Amino acid sequence: MESPLSRDARGLSKALVGWFHSSKRDLPWRRNRTPWRTWVSEVMLQQTTVDTVAPRFEAFVTQFPDPHSLAAASDDAILAAWAGLGYYRRIRSLRDGARSCVEAFGGEVPRTQAALMKLPGVGPYTSGAIASLAFGEPVAAIDGNVGRVASRLLGIRVDPSTAKGRKSIESELIPLIPKDAAGAFNEALIELGALVCKPSFADCGRCPIRDWCVATDGDPMHYPLKRARKASVAVRCVRAFVPDGCHVWTTRIPDGQRLAGFQELPGRWLAPGESADTALQGVLGSLGFSEVSVGDTVANCHHVITHHRIEVSVHRVEARPPQVSGGSLARIERSLLSSASVTTETRKVARYLLKDRR
Repeated sequence: MESPLSRDARGLSKALVGWFHSSKRDLPWRRNRTPWRTWVSEVMLQQTTVDTVAPRFEAFVTQFPDPHSLAAASDDAILAAWAGLGYYRRIRSLRDGARSCVEAFGGEVPRTQAALMKLPGVGPYTSGAIASLAFGEPVAAIDGNVGRVASRLLGIRVDPSTAKGRKSIESELIPLIPKDAAGAFNEALIELGALVCKPSFADCGRCPIRDWCVATDGDPMHYPLKRARKASVAVRCVRAFVPDGCHVWTTRIPDGQRLAGFQELPGRWLAPGESADTALQGVLGSLGFSEVSVGDTVANCHHVITHHRIEVSVHRVEARPPQVSGGSLARIERSLLSSASVTTETRKVARYLLKDRR
């Protein structure tokens, strides 16, 4: 049987784009659409909600208005500007892309998906979004929202998060993208997935393209194929609060590790059956501290990262600092434990630690 999509692709795009222009949310990156602002917004929105990103976007692009400014920025500057948005690897990746953009393209954001894909950290979705939204190239931009909407619309039960699933959707979606309105079409699919065709509920009565949608006649929840969730793991972490007058000792997370460049209290995850005393003696000894005496717990918090649920306990520790400090070890003012230069976990316990002025 002939697909209704193949009979009236123009009607579908007209209905979808018309709905978008009348129903879209007022978001800061849409008010002044430029290639750089598009790039920044797409990176910010990866695994972070619109409500979290929207208030932060303009401040970021004011501080870094183009690839040149971000390419020249220090670690401390970019981490402070990104604080609170999470998944900090994204800002390093964005800066790497900006540096490559400056070196290879003179700071001008490439106009095609093929050229954008040459930039580090720019994958199929981000390149497709920039190329279509900013330059009008008729290419697909398949994120979670688009993958879900397209899977239901086309009746393709695949996992859009996999390369194979994305290619299956892309091959059928690209012919539907109007050459004169590619950006609006793609952004409309994104918006439809955010507002109407949601993961847990498809409001088909409000959908502007329900007459073309395969899933409307069945169960939309049957699409797309969902990947089994990885079970979360509970872990325990211990940290040392080593006061030194009005200062406290911290360590800087090294390059190549998650949250590289941020500071945190010395410590680590515990092995099964391991005591806090043994772990902290070892950590502080490796940092050059001597006469280490691990005391009582002075703060606790719950922290979640990816698939780990972390129970954090902070112990007050008396110790003799190393004669020469350097490398990852730093002595900072206590007040900085609540600053943007430390990890979210550290800021969580800071409100308890800052009360302790002994």
